[in-house]
Amino acid sequence: MSAKDQLKQLAQGVEIIVGTPGRVEDFVKTGKLDLGRVRFFVMDEVDALLSQGHFNLLRDLYKRMPQEDPAGRRLQVVVCSATLHSPDVTKLAETIMYHPAWVDLKGMDSVPDTVHHAVVRIDPTRDTSRPSDARWWHQVPAYARTDDVHARDNIKPQRQSKEDLSEGVKRLKYKYLLAAIDQHQMDQAIIFCRTKLDCDNVERFLQTEGGGAKAMVNGYTCVCVHSDRRVPERRENLQKFKDGEARFLICTDVAARGIDVKGIPYVINFTMPDEKQNYVHRIGRVGRADRMGLAISFVATVPEKVWYHKCPARGKGCHNTRLVEQGGCTIWYDEPNLLSEVQAHIGVVIPELDESMAVPHHEYDGKVVYGEARDKNKQQYAGHAALLAPSVAELTSLEHSAQTSYLQLLTSL
Repeated sequence: MSAKDQLKQLAQGVEIIVGTPGRVEDFVKTGKLDLGRVRFFVMDEVDALLSQGHFNLLRDLYKRMPQEDPAGRRLQVVVCSATLHSPDVTKLAETIMYHPAWVDLKGMDSVPDTVHHAVVRIDPTRDTSRPSDARWWHQVPAYARTDDVHARDNIKPQRQSKEDLSEGVKRLKYKYLLAAIDQHQMDQAIIFCRTKLDCDNVERFLQTEGGGAKAMVNGYTCVCVHSDRRVPERRENLQKFKDGEARFLICTDVAARGIDVKGIPYVINFTMPDEKQNYVHRIGRVGRADRMGLAISFVATVPEKVWYHKCPARGKGCHNTRLVEQGGCTIWYDEPNLLSEVQAHIGVVIPELDESMAVPHHEYDGKVVYGEARDKNKQQYAGHAALLAPSVAELTSLEHSAQTSYLQLLTSL
Protein backbone atom coordinates (compact mmCIF):
# COMPACT_ATOMS: atom_id res chain seq x y z
CA MET A 1 0.00 0.00 0.00
CA SER A 2 1.32 3.42 -0.92
CA ALA A 3 2.04 6.08 1.71
CA LYS A 4 -0.75 8.20 0.20
CA ASP A 5 -3.35 5.48 0.75
CA GLN A 6 -2.06 4.88 4.27
CA LEU A 7 -2.43 8.56 5.12
CA LYS A 8 -6.03 8.51 3.88
CA GLN A 9 -6.83 5.68 6.26
CA LEU A 10 -5.09 7.46 9.14
CA ALA A 11 -7.15 10.58 8.46
CA GLN A 12 -10.35 8.53 8.78
CA GLY A 13 -9.26 7.29 12.19
CA VAL A 14 -7.93 3.86 13.10
CA GLU A 15 -7.57 1.79 16.27
CA ILE A 16 -4.62 -0.42 15.26
CA ILE A 17 -1.58 0.55 13.19
CA VAL A 18 0.82 -2.02 11.71
CA GLY A 19 3.96 -0.78 10.01
CA THR A 20 7.70 -1.03 9.52
CA PRO A 21 9.88 1.05 11.85
CA GLY A 22 10.99 3.33 9.03
CA ARG A 23 7.49 4.13 7.79
CA VAL A 24 6.14 4.71 11.29
CA GLU A 25 9.07 6.98 12.14
CA ASP A 26 8.54 8.95 8.93
CA PHE A 27 4.85 9.55 9.68
CA VAL A 28 5.61 10.53 13.28
CA LYS A 29 8.38 12.99 12.40
CA THR A 30 6.29 14.65 9.68
CA GLY A 31 3.34 15.05 12.03
CA LYS A 32 1.12 12.62 10.14
CA LEU A 33 0.91 10.18 13.05
CA ASP A 34 0.30 11.14 16.68
CA LEU A 35 1.30 8.53 19.28
CA GLY A 36 -0.27 10.47 22.16
CA ARG A 37 -3.08 7.95 22.74
CA VAL A 38 -1.23 4.69 22.17
CA ARG A 39 -1.97 2.09 24.85
CA PHE A 40 -0.27 -0.99 23.35
CA PHE A 41 3.16 -1.12 21.68
CA VAL A 42 3.89 -4.49 20.00
CA MET A 43 7.18 -5.35 18.28
CA ASP A 44 7.21 -8.58 16.27
CA GLU A 45 10.46 -10.29 15.21
CA VAL A 46 12.21 -7.84 17.48
CA ASP A 47 15.55 -9.64 17.21
CA ALA A 48 15.55 -8.95 13.46
CA LEU A 49 14.63 -5.30 14.04
CA LEU A 50 17.52 -4.93 16.47
CA SER A 51 20.00 -6.67 14.17
CA GLN A 52 19.08 -4.10 11.52
CA GLY A 53 20.12 -1.30 13.87
CA HIS A 54 16.68 -0.10 15.01
CA PHE A 55 17.33 -0.03 18.78
CA ASN A 56 17.41 3.78 19.04
CA LEU A 57 14.43 4.14 16.72
CA LEU A 58 12.28 1.76 18.78
CA ARG A 59 13.34 3.51 21.98
CA ASP A 60 12.47 6.92 20.52
CA LEU A 61 9.04 5.73 19.38
CA TYR A 62 8.43 4.37 22.87
CA LYS A 63 9.33 7.72 24.45
CA ARG A 64 6.70 9.47 22.30
CA MET A 65 3.95 7.30 23.78
CA PRO A 66 2.25 8.18 27.11
CA GLN A 67 3.60 5.97 29.87
CA GLU A 68 0.25 6.09 31.71
CA ASP A 69 -3.31 6.97 30.73
CA PRO A 70 -5.48 9.31 32.83
CA ALA A 71 -6.73 6.31 34.83
CA GLY A 72 -3.15 5.41 35.81
CA ARG A 73 -2.86 2.33 33.59
CA ARG A 74 0.64 1.81 32.22
CA LEU A 75 1.54 1.50 28.55
CA GLN A 76 1.55 -2.21 27.63
CA VAL A 77 4.67 -3.28 25.71
CA VAL A 78 4.97 -6.69 24.00
CA VAL A 79 7.99 -8.03 22.14
CA CYS A 80 7.96 -11.28 20.16
CA SER A 81 11.05 -13.07 18.94
CA ALA A 82 12.24 -16.51 17.86
CA THR A 83 15.42 -15.79 19.84
CA LEU A 84 13.82 -14.26 22.91
CA HIS A 85 16.76 -14.46 25.30
CA SER A 86 19.39 -12.85 23.08
CA PRO A 87 21.41 -10.04 24.72
CA ASP A 88 19.93 -7.41 22.38
CA VAL A 89 16.34 -8.36 23.20
CA THR A 90 17.13 -8.44 26.91
CA LYS A 91 18.71 -4.99 26.70
CA LEU A 92 15.65 -3.56 24.95
CA ALA A 93 13.34 -5.11 27.54
CA GLU A 94 15.37 -3.61 30.37
CA THR A 95 15.28 -0.20 28.65
CA ILE A 96 11.62 0.23 27.78
CA MET A 97 9.65 -2.37 29.77
CA TYR A 98 8.41 -2.21 33.37
CA HIS A 99 8.82 -5.53 35.20
CA PRO A 100 8.45 -7.63 32.02
CA ALA A 101 6.99 -11.15 32.16
CA TRP A 102 8.76 -13.64 29.91
CA VAL A 103 6.66 -16.26 28.12
CA ASP A 104 8.96 -18.84 26.52
CA LEU A 105 7.22 -21.26 24.14
CA LYS A 106 10.45 -22.91 23.04
CA GLY A 107 12.55 -23.43 26.12
CA MET A 108 16.22 -24.06 25.51
CA ASP A 109 17.20 -24.36 21.87
CA SER A 110 17.59 -27.95 20.76
CA VAL A 111 17.65 -29.84 17.49
CA PRO A 112 14.67 -32.18 16.85
CA ASP A 113 15.32 -35.89 16.34
CA THR A 114 13.99 -35.55 12.81
CA VAL A 115 16.84 -33.23 11.80
CA HIS A 116 20.23 -34.60 10.83
CA HIS A 117 22.79 -31.81 10.71
CA ALA A 118 26.46 -31.83 9.79
CA VAL A 119 29.28 -29.46 8.92
CA VAL A 120 31.74 -29.52 6.03
CA ARG A 121 35.12 -27.86 6.47
CA ILE A 122 36.18 -25.53 3.66
CA ASP A 123 39.99 -25.51 3.68
CA PRO A 124 41.67 -23.63 0.81
CA THR A 125 45.14 -24.64 2.03
CA ARG A 126 44.72 -28.37 1.44
CA ASP A 127 41.53 -29.22 -0.39
CA THR A 128 41.27 -32.82 -1.58
CA SER A 129 38.28 -32.60 -3.88
CA ARG A 130 40.66 -32.81 -6.84
CA PRO A 131 43.82 -34.75 -5.86
CA SER A 132 45.66 -33.54 -8.97
CA ASP A 133 45.60 -30.01 -7.63
CA ALA A 134 45.55 -29.44 -3.87
CA ARG A 135 44.41 -25.85 -4.34
CA TRP A 136 42.13 -25.86 -7.38
CA TRP A 137 39.93 -23.08 -6.09
CA HIS A 138 41.43 -20.61 -8.55
CA GLN A 139 39.95 -22.69 -11.40
CA VAL A 140 36.35 -22.00 -10.41
CA PRO A 141 34.35 -20.67 -13.41
CA ALA A 142 34.17 -16.92 -13.95
CA TYR A 143 30.42 -16.89 -13.33
CA ALA A 144 31.10 -18.01 -9.74
CA ARG A 145 31.28 -14.37 -8.76
CA THR A 146 32.21 -13.45 -5.20
CA ASP A 147 31.42 -10.31 -3.21
CA ASP A 148 34.35 -8.19 -4.51
CA VAL A 149 35.75 -7.71 -1.01
CA HIS A 150 39.16 -8.66 -2.47
CA ALA A 151 38.71 -6.90 -5.82
CA ARG A 152 41.73 -4.67 -5.11
CA ASP A 153 43.93 -7.24 -3.40
CA ASN A 154 45.64 -8.68 -6.51
CA ILE A 155 44.69 -12.24 -5.57
CA LYS A 156 47.22 -14.87 -6.68
CA PRO A 157 46.44 -18.57 -6.19
CA GLN A 158 50.08 -19.55 -5.70
CA ARG A 159 50.34 -17.45 -2.55
CA GLN A 160 48.74 -18.19 0.80
CA SER A 161 48.26 -14.73 2.23
CA LYS A 162 45.26 -14.06 4.46
CA GLU A 163 43.49 -12.32 1.59
CA ASP A 164 44.26 -15.11 -0.92
CA LEU A 165 42.85 -17.77 1.39
CA SER A 166 39.78 -15.67 2.16
CA GLU A 167 38.99 -15.40 -1.54
CA GLY A 168 39.68 -19.12 -1.84
CA VAL A 169 36.98 -19.87 0.72
CA LYS A 170 34.44 -17.82 -1.23
CA ARG A 171 35.19 -19.68 -4.47
CA LEU A 172 35.40 -23.14 -2.93
CA LYS A 173 31.95 -22.82 -1.42
CA TYR A 174 30.42 -22.87 -4.91
CA LYS A 175 32.04 -26.21 -5.70
CA TYR A 176 30.99 -27.66 -2.37
CA LEU A 177 27.46 -26.39 -2.97
CA LEU A 178 27.23 -28.40 -6.19
CA ALA A 179 28.77 -31.42 -4.48
CA ALA A 180 26.14 -31.36 -1.71
CA ILE A 181 23.27 -30.95 -4.18
CA ASP A 182 24.48 -33.71 -6.49
CA GLN A 183 25.46 -36.19 -3.77
CA HIS A 184 22.03 -36.08 -2.17
CA GLN A 185 20.13 -35.47 -5.42
CA MET A 186 18.37 -32.57 -3.74
CA ASP A 187 15.06 -31.84 -5.38
CA GLN A 188 14.16 -29.08 -2.91
CA ALA A 189 16.30 -27.08 -0.50
CA ILE A 190 16.64 -23.72 1.19
CA ILE A 191 20.09 -22.13 0.86
CA PHE A 192 20.90 -19.56 3.52
CA CYS A 193 23.39 -16.79 2.73
CA ARG A 194 24.70 -14.08 5.01
CA THR A 195 24.05 -11.09 2.74
CA LYS A 196 21.73 -10.09 -0.09
CA LEU A 197 24.74 -9.82 -2.39
CA ASP A 198 25.71 -13.41 -1.60
CA CYS A 199 22.15 -14.49 -2.40
CA ASP A 200 22.30 -12.80 -5.80
CA ASN A 201 25.67 -14.37 -6.58
CA VAL A 202 24.56 -17.88 -5.61
CA GLU A 203 21.40 -17.50 -7.70
CA ARG A 204 23.47 -16.42 -10.72
CA PHE A 205 25.90 -19.30 -10.22
CA LEU A 206 23.25 -22.02 -10.00
CA GLN A 207 21.26 -20.67 -12.93
CA THR A 208 24.35 -20.50 -15.12
CA GLU A 209 25.59 -23.91 -14.00
CA GLY A 210 22.24 -25.38 -15.00
CA GLY A 211 22.33 -23.88 -18.49
CA GLY A 212 21.01 -20.38 -17.93
CA ALA A 213 17.69 -18.83 -16.90
CA LYS A 214 16.17 -19.51 -20.36
CA ALA A 215 17.30 -23.13 -20.65
CA MET A 216 14.47 -25.54 -21.46
CA VAL A 217 15.75 -27.90 -18.77
CA ASN A 218 17.79 -26.42 -15.94
CA GLY A 219 19.02 -28.84 -13.29
CA TYR A 220 19.58 -26.09 -10.74
CA THR A 221 16.41 -24.00 -10.97
CA CYS A 222 16.37 -21.45 -8.16
CA VAL A 223 14.71 -18.29 -6.91
CA CYS A 224 15.91 -15.58 -4.55
CA VAL A 225 14.08 -13.83 -1.73
CA HIS A 226 15.48 -10.78 0.06
CA SER A 227 14.51 -7.19 0.85
CA ASP A 228 16.05 -5.70 -2.30
CA ARG A 229 13.60 -7.69 -4.43
CA ARG A 230 10.22 -6.06 -4.92
CA VAL A 231 7.31 -7.53 -2.96
CA PRO A 232 5.51 -8.95 -6.05
CA GLU A 233 8.74 -10.68 -7.12
CA ARG A 234 9.28 -12.14 -3.66
CA ARG A 235 5.75 -13.51 -3.59
CA GLU A 236 6.10 -14.97 -7.07
CA ASN A 237 9.46 -16.55 -6.25
CA LEU A 238 8.17 -18.10 -3.05
CA GLN A 239 5.17 -19.52 -4.89
CA LYS A 240 7.45 -21.03 -7.54
CA PHE A 241 9.40 -22.76 -4.80
CA LYS A 242 6.24 -24.05 -3.12
CA ASP A 243 4.87 -25.32 -6.45
CA GLY A 244 8.11 -27.10 -7.32
CA GLU A 245 8.93 -24.88 -10.30
CA ALA A 246 12.19 -23.95 -8.55
CA ARG A 247 14.28 -26.50 -6.67
CA PHE A 248 16.17 -24.03 -4.50
CA LEU A 249 15.12 -21.02 -2.44
CA ILE A 250 18.03 -18.69 -1.68
CA CYS A 251 17.50 -16.21 1.14
CA THR A 252 18.91 -14.34 4.14
CA ASP A 253 17.89 -14.92 7.75
CA VAL A 254 15.67 -11.83 7.75
CA ALA A 255 13.88 -12.71 4.51
CA ALA A 256 13.23 -16.27 5.68
CA ARG A 257 11.20 -15.17 8.68
CA GLY A 258 7.55 -15.94 8.17
CA ILE A 259 8.20 -18.34 5.29
CA ASP A 260 6.36 -21.60 5.88
CA VAL A 261 6.90 -24.34 3.31
CA LYS A 262 5.94 -27.87 4.32
CA GLY A 263 8.07 -30.94 3.76
CA ILE A 264 11.40 -29.28 2.97
CA PRO A 265 14.02 -32.07 3.02
CA TYR A 266 17.26 -30.05 2.90
CA VAL A 267 18.87 -26.86 4.18
CA ILE A 268 22.33 -25.62 3.20
CA ASN A 269 24.07 -22.96 5.27
CA PHE A 270 26.29 -21.38 2.62
CA THR A 271 27.66 -19.23 5.45
CA MET A 272 27.32 -19.81 9.18
CA PRO A 273 24.87 -17.36 10.80
CA ASP A 274 26.17 -14.36 12.75
CA GLU A 275 24.12 -15.34 15.81
CA LYS A 276 24.09 -18.83 17.30
CA GLN A 277 20.32 -18.75 17.88
CA ASN A 278 19.75 -18.41 14.14
CA TYR A 279 21.44 -21.76 13.52
CA VAL A 280 18.56 -23.61 15.17
CA HIS A 281 16.09 -21.29 13.45
CA ARG A 282 17.61 -22.11 10.04
CA ILE A 283 17.91 -25.87 10.32
CA GLY A 284 14.46 -26.03 11.89
CA ARG A 285 13.08 -25.48 8.40
CA VAL A 286 13.53 -29.21 7.85
CA GLY A 287 12.37 -32.13 9.97
CA ARG A 288 8.85 -30.79 10.44
CA ALA A 289 5.66 -32.89 10.65
CA ASP A 290 7.78 -35.90 11.64
CA ARG A 291 9.56 -35.89 8.27
CA MET A 292 13.30 -36.42 8.14
CA GLY A 293 15.54 -33.54 7.11
CA LEU A 294 19.23 -32.87 6.52
CA ALA A 295 21.03 -29.58 7.15
CA ILE A 296 24.59 -29.09 5.87
CA SER A 297 26.70 -26.12 6.99
CA PHE A 298 29.87 -24.90 5.29
CA VAL A 299 32.53 -23.81 7.78
CA ALA A 300 35.72 -22.15 6.55
CA THR A 301 38.89 -23.21 8.35
CA VAL A 302 40.47 -19.78 7.82
CA PRO A 303 39.11 -16.27 8.43
CA GLU A 304 37.00 -14.84 5.62
CA LYS A 305 36.81 -11.12 4.98
CA VAL A 306 33.17 -10.09 4.51
CA TRP A 307 31.03 -6.98 4.21
CA TYR A 308 29.75 -5.39 7.42
CA HIS A 309 28.24 -2.11 6.29
CA LYS A 310 28.11 0.72 8.79
CA CYS A 311 27.85 3.41 6.13
CA PRO A 312 24.68 5.55 5.80
CA ALA A 313 23.81 3.84 2.49
CA ARG A 314 23.87 0.40 4.16
CA GLY A 315 26.04 -0.99 1.39
CA LYS A 316 24.36 0.46 -1.67
CA GLY A 317 27.16 1.64 -3.94
CA CYS A 318 29.74 1.09 -1.20
CA HIS A 319 33.19 -0.20 -2.18
CA ASN A 320 35.06 0.65 1.05
CA THR A 321 36.90 -2.63 1.70
CA ARG A 322 38.83 -1.34 4.70
CA LEU A 323 38.06 -2.92 8.05
CA VAL A 324 35.43 -1.33 10.29
CA GLU A 325 38.06 -0.27 12.82
CA GLN A 326 39.82 1.55 9.97
CA GLY A 327 36.67 3.40 8.93
CA GLY A 328 35.63 0.83 6.36
CA CYS A 329 32.81 -1.66 5.91
CA THR A 330 34.41 -5.10 6.27
CA ILE A 331 35.26 -7.53 9.07
CA TRP A 332 37.11 -10.82 9.36
CA TYR A 333 34.50 -13.56 9.75
CA ASP A 334 35.54 -16.42 12.03
CA GLU A 335 33.36 -19.42 11.22
CA PRO A 336 35.21 -21.92 13.45
CA ASN A 337 34.46 -19.68 16.42
CA LEU A 338 30.83 -19.34 15.35
CA LEU A 339 30.60 -23.12 15.09
CA SER A 340 31.99 -23.47 18.62
CA GLU A 341 29.38 -21.04 19.91
CA VAL A 342 26.60 -22.98 18.17
CA GLN A 343 27.79 -26.29 19.61
CA ALA A 344 28.00 -24.82 23.11
CA HIS A 345 24.53 -23.34 22.66
CA ILE A 346 22.82 -26.60 21.66
CA GLY A 347 25.05 -28.81 23.80
CA VAL A 348 26.22 -31.22 21.09
CA VAL A 349 29.22 -31.70 18.84
CA ILE A 350 27.97 -31.49 15.27
CA PRO A 351 29.29 -34.36 13.11
CA GLU A 352 31.49 -33.56 10.12
CA LEU A 353 31.27 -34.75 6.51
CA ASP A 354 34.16 -35.05 4.09
CA GLU A 355 34.21 -33.51 0.61
CA SER A 356 32.04 -36.33 -0.78
CA MET A 357 29.12 -34.99 1.34
CA ALA A 358 28.00 -38.57 2.03
CA VAL A 359 26.23 -39.07 5.35
CA PRO A 360 27.32 -42.35 7.02
CA HIS A 361 24.26 -44.44 7.79
CA HIS A 362 25.70 -45.65 11.07
CA GLU A 363 25.76 -42.07 12.33
CA TYR A 364 22.00 -42.23 12.83
CA ASP A 365 19.30 -44.91 13.04
CA GLY A 366 19.82 -46.57 9.70
CA LYS A 367 19.17 -45.39 6.19
CA VAL A 368 16.58 -42.62 5.90
CA VAL A 369 14.90 -40.78 3.07
CA TYR A 370 15.02 -37.04 3.65
CA GLY A 371 11.67 -35.38 3.15
CA GLU A 372 9.80 -38.61 3.99
CA ALA A 373 8.21 -39.60 7.28
CA ARG A 374 10.67 -41.45 9.48
CA ASP A 375 10.26 -45.04 10.61
CA LYS A 376 8.64 -44.65 14.01
CA ASN A 377 9.49 -48.24 14.89
CA LYS A 378 13.14 -47.23 15.16
CA GLN A 379 12.75 -44.35 17.54
CA GLN A 380 9.82 -43.05 19.54
CA TYR A 381 9.58 -39.61 21.10
CA ALA A 382 7.01 -37.23 22.45
CA GLY A 383 5.47 -35.17 19.66
CA HIS A 384 6.40 -31.51 19.36
CA ALA A 385 2.78 -30.46 19.84
CA ALA A 386 2.51 -32.44 23.08
CA LEU A 387 5.67 -30.85 24.42
CA LEU A 388 4.37 -27.36 23.68
CA ALA A 389 0.82 -27.95 24.95
CA PRO A 390 1.33 -26.38 28.43
CA SER A 391 3.03 -23.29 26.97
CA VAL A 392 0.34 -22.89 24.31
CA ALA A 393 -2.35 -23.08 26.99
CA GLU A 394 -0.57 -20.34 28.95
CA LEU A 395 -0.27 -18.19 25.85
CA THR A 396 -3.97 -18.67 25.08
CA SER A 397 -4.85 -17.49 28.56
CA LEU A 398 -2.59 -14.43 28.24
CA GLU A 399 -4.06 -13.60 24.83
CA HIS A 400 -7.60 -13.80 26.24
CA SER A 401 -6.63 -11.49 29.08
CA ALA A 402 -5.02 -9.01 26.68
CA GLN A 403 -8.09 -8.93 24.43
CA THR A 404 -10.41 -8.50 27.40
CA SER A 405 -8.28 -5.64 28.73
CA TYR A 406 -8.31 -3.98 25.31
CA LEU A 407 -12.12 -4.18 25.07
CA GLN A 408 -12.49 -2.77 28.58
CA LEU A 409 -10.14 0.06 27.62
CA LEU A 410 -12.26 0.91 24.56
CA THR A 411 -15.49 1.01 26.57
CA SER A 412 -13.91 3.28 29.17
CA LEU A 413 -12.76 5.92 26.65
